[in-house]
Amino acid sequence: MNHALARQVDSLADLLDGWFDDGIEPYSITALDWLASLLDHLVASFKVPIPYVYPTSQGLVRAGWATARWDVIADIDLSTHAVGVFACKVSTHEIHERQLLLEVPGSEAVLGRFVAGHTK
Repeated sequence: MNHALARQVDSLADLLDGWFDDGIEPYSITALDWLASLLDHLVASFKVPIPYVYPTSQGLVRAGWATARWDVIADIDLSTHAVGVFACKVSTHEIHERQLLLEVPGSEAVLGRFVAGHTK
C-alpha cells in the first residue's frame, strides 16, 4: 500500500461520532480497509495518480484527482459500495459521469478505466 494513500485513509478513522453534525457516524475500520484496498488497486492496476481523499458532509468519502485537462471526483458510499464518479474538462466544462455499484462484477475495472482515461 502506498504510504501517502494509507495515511489519508487512516486519517478518516480519527473522525469521531458527530464529526460534522449529529447525524454523521464515524467510518468503520472495516469500511476504511475496503476503501484503502479499492484505491490502492486503482493506483497500482490502472496507474492513476494517488487521489486526494476526504470525508463529505453526507458521510461519503470523496476521492479527487486534478490534472491539467480534467478534474475527476468519485463519491464513495462505504456502506453500499456505490460510487458516483464524474470528470469535468477544465477548458470546456464538459462533463462525463458514471454511477457504479462495486458489488457488480467488473465495476472496479470500469471505475479504473474511467479514472485512468481522464487523468492521463
